[in-house]
Amino acid sequence: MLSYNTLQRHTTVMFLQSITIIAVLFGCLEAKPVIYRNVSDCSITVDGILHYQGKHSFSKFEHECLVWTDLQTIYPDVINEPNFFNDASVKAAKNYCRNPNMNVNGPWCYIQDGDEIIAEECAVCQSLAPRPTFPTNVEISDDMSDMPVRTNFFQHVRDELQRYGIFVREKVLEIINRMHEKMRHFRARISDHFNY
Repeated sequence: MLSYNTLQRHTTVMFLQSITIIAVLFGCLEAKPVIYRNVSDCSITVDGILHYQGKHSFSKFEHECLVWTDLQTIYPDVINEPNFFNDASVKAAKNYCRNPNMNVNGPWCYIQDGDEIIAEECAVCQSLAPRPTFPTNVEISDDMSDMPVRTNFFQHVRDELQRYGIFVREKVLEIINRMHEKMRHFRARISDHFNY
């Protein structure tokens, strides 16, 4: 028997899939990537640290990145010329996603969250991120209790689902607005035709 939360998640996913299919069938949904980037803007060190030299300036939750030079006095140990070795200067990095402190999660930027300034991942260069590989000589066991769970994986899945949900919500609102506009035009044509 499925729990209420599981049933609710399945229902939500089925609803989003149905709306997406309807939107595609009626030509109301244009496929556009959420993040515009080029994999050639990415590099990875021997230690697996991801760097980004592109011009993407939004976090993975679509918050606009703050300008690096504006924060240089607040975070001088992170924001300094040697750490921005892929750019001509900190000023040249503008508000683009970077990895000046060699963060293992890859490029990031500072964002304004209410009154706080926080660091948030950018989710660029994920295709280069090292992925866990499974050994080929694993014995099948019914007891899975001693296997470690990688919460980082689930966090990335959650983040991607959240980004997809935001994207689909925006598209559904666009579709609804288009339908309202078409209905207004239809009503106007009907009233003109019958002289209402």
